[in-house]
Amino acid sequence: MKFLLSIAVALVCSLPVLADNGDEKKGFNGLYMGHSFFKPSAEQLEKIMSDADDTNHRQVTVFAGGANGSPGRLWKNEKKRAEAQKHLDTKKIDLVVMTYFSPLDSSVEHYSRWIDYAISKNANTTFMVTIPWGTQLFKASEKEISVLKNLSVGFKDTVIKELRDKYPDNKILFCPYGLGTYELIERFRNDELPGVKHVLNKNRWERKQPKSKHEQLLRDELGHPNELVAKLGALLWLQTLYNYDLGEFKQQKVSGLPKIDVNEIASVVAEKIKPLNAVYEKELVKTP
Repeated sequence: MKFLLSIAVALVCSLPVLADNGDEKKGFNGLYMGHSFFKPSAEQLEKIMSDADDTNHRQVTVFAGGANGSPGRLWKNEKKRAEAQKHLDTKKIDLVVMTYFSPLDSSVEHYSRWIDYAISKNANTTFMVTIPWGTQLFKASEKEISVLKNLSVGFKDTVIKELRDKYPDNKILFCPYGLGTYELIERFRNDELPGVKHVLNKNRWERKQPKSKHEQLLRDELGHPNELVAKLGALLWLQTLYNYDLGEFKQQKVSGLPKIDVNEIASVVAEKIKPLNAVYEKELVKTP
């Protein structure tokens, strides 16, 4: 199974430039850049943050489909680069979140272009690199999923380590949120996701019916997420960014799946992600 994403349709979304984040609440003014495996979790994060009353979280977004949403392709695309730089030029952005597509467009060199530009505008910028799940998971075996998990976590010892060595004065957080999707698939196969009937319904007509969307984890063969996958990813981003105790955070619900405790699943997966950022453990301020 190739650990690559190839998404045909470009998805573009841009919000107005951020205002000053000047009240007493702490939170990031973030720029989120990625593709359509990334966009749904970014959207869910914005919704979830409304439940974090103590955090002044703001976000703006730049998206493009497939490889075009990778750090390398976004930089190469003059229009997209200008769109992102417009936000960075305000000097109000203190968080940049990027994704992964393939080694050809998501290497140290590609991330570094954005990091260099961001810190030239705000030296105190924090960065987070996220890795989604692999494609065509509806037919992935247990062994193939195990390989994908190991590849995700192993990114810490290659690109992430090099970035942290290269930029010791900036925090480079790492969130392979695709681990959440693999956890969901494993739980589904163990009959531990009440209400979910498929990783992907093979009947294309049925899978498009609104009433059955919640019954499958993915929307299509490529692997675009339904709400449960996207919301779980957002909770993992939340925990990585703000160190929330997800067990104490307001319970997140998924349409049509009232029996699934998304917070509990996120808490389990978060324990696998936390060690990947242990280098910053002393700097994290725990949020209730």
